[in-house]
Amino acid sequence: MWGWMTGRPQHCLKVGVESVAWAEAQWGWRGRRGHRCVTSPLPDGTVKPSPAEPNVTQPAVLEAKIQTLAGPLQDVRVLGQTVMANRPRPVTLLLPDAAVRAVVLHLDQLPARADEREALIRWRFGQEQLFPLTGTTMISQVCTGSARAAAGSAQSVLAVAVHQSVLSQYEAVCESVGLVPRDVGLTSLRLFDLWAKMAGRSGWEDRDLLWISLADRALTTMVFQQGGLLFYRCKLLAADALSGTDAGMQKIAEECAASLEMCQQRHSCVSVKDAVLCADDMATLHEVLEERLALSVESLGWEDVESRGWGSGDRRQGVAALAALAGVVS
Repeated sequence: MWGWMTGRPQHCLKVGVESVAWAEAQWGWRGRRGHRCVTSPLPDGTVKPSPAEPNVTQPAVLEAKIQTLAGPLQDVRVLGQTVMANRPRPVTLLLPDAAVRAVVLHLDQLPARADEREALIRWRFGQEQLFPLTGTTMISQVCTGSARAAAGSAQSVLAVAVHQSVLSQYEAVCESVGLVPRDVGLTSLRLFDLWAKMAGRSGWEDRDLLWISLADRALTTMVFQQGGLLFYRCKLLAADALSGTDAGMQKIAEECAASLEMCQQRHSCVSVKDAVLCADDMATLHEVLEERLALSVESLGWEDVESRGWGSGDRRQGVAALAALAGVVS
């Protein structure tokens, strides 16, 4: 229906548990690209991420928040004449990590034909996960890394299963305010893509790396070796872990340690010494992770992207807005 929409979306909507965020690319009269990033808090319980149950419990509330952030629809005018009223806008839609089921598959070969590749990934996903695939949409991304690909390693594929009833809810909310999702992604993956895109990080593919992100009351950890994804885990956190207390920070560190242990049980050659953390209020957690896990921890925050000339240039915002920005620039 929207075949006239081509190119990469210049708008991103990040739907979360505590807030909704919007980012868009803007062009000045001299052709300089800027970005507008805004967020709005959501009433508790508006969005409850689940891979199998309905996520949006108050669609009218969510629609109103998105409409306020995105602004009114605009007409397409040519020579002063309206040729399309209230033009829908294509967007990148970012879901909470906990709204899907994801697993890393290691495949010796990937079929060249898309239908055969999808069938293989779906079959392998069914073997790995105790999750019914009936009524799901499968999204996959090759995450082998250039170093591992050059060495002839098995292909690493992150396979993501989204239940159609879950995805349809988010799509319906978007379409009700004139937005058409052309790309659907996960919050933590886009944040990682943003970090990896930034200049000066070419050496990260030479290291074993732990990625840690906290968003939407969930902890997502990923382990990379030579640029290839080996392990992925998303876990919803209890209120005590999110309390911001020392005990809560220790619980998060314990979950990160558990992820490393699970990865090392499957891949004994992994030796992680470095980590990247993306979270709100990172300073304390940064210290706890370095002390508890004996890792060298680097943080991704607004100061990093603003140093590249990205961002809205106004007040610092949280991870939700950073993820929305990632959906536009990465």
